[in-house]
Amino acid sequence: MQPQTKQQIRTAVRASRAARSAAARQQTRDQLTAQLISLSVQRNAKAVSCYFPTPNEPDTTGFTAWARTNSIDVFLPVARKDRNLDWARLSEAGTAGGLHGIQEPVGERLPAQILGQLDLLIIPACAVDEQGMRLGWGLGYYDRLLATLDTLPPVFAVIHDDELLAHIPADTHDIPVHGVITPTQTRLFSNYAG
Repeated sequence: MQPQTKQQIRTAVRASRAARSAAARQQTRDQLTAQLISLSVQRNAKAVSCYFPTPNEPDTTGFTAWARTNSIDVFLPVARKDRNLDWARLSEAGTAGGLHGIQEPVGERLPAQILGQLDLLIIPACAVDEQGMRLGWGLGYYDRLLATLDTLPPVFAVIHDDELLAHIPADTHDIPVHGVITPTQTRLFSNYAG
């Protein structure tokens, strides 16, 4: 079998995600919530980054709701036109549609360096391979983010089980993640020393 290009992987993942039924999405959301809660409890996390999903992304909203009710500070990305991310704390102020139509917290915008003070970074991905190489959607937001942080807490990408691949083509600017969270597992890769 020929190795797939990044674009071929993205196309296949988009199609697979779009084909999931509402029932399957709900089950995945519940399973991911349990995995994310377990990881946060194991790591005694008091402050985490996360994301609000697009319609076809693995749904983290159950986890963010749990985190807020359990006094865990949740920081969500705020997309900028220069393809960098600011961050904002999820609060009672609520959210509003952002640059790409994704919900973003209303409130003070914080620089990316705030993430170095968090206990855990939970980020989206298209796919991840067995070496921890993360494939995004091609805009480079998270690769730029991870490359600029002086202090890097544990980084976990959230994907579906069938999006953990044997190999993803990597460019020099691609940054591997420390672990992956799927509906059925939380896994650390060998690149993580913590």
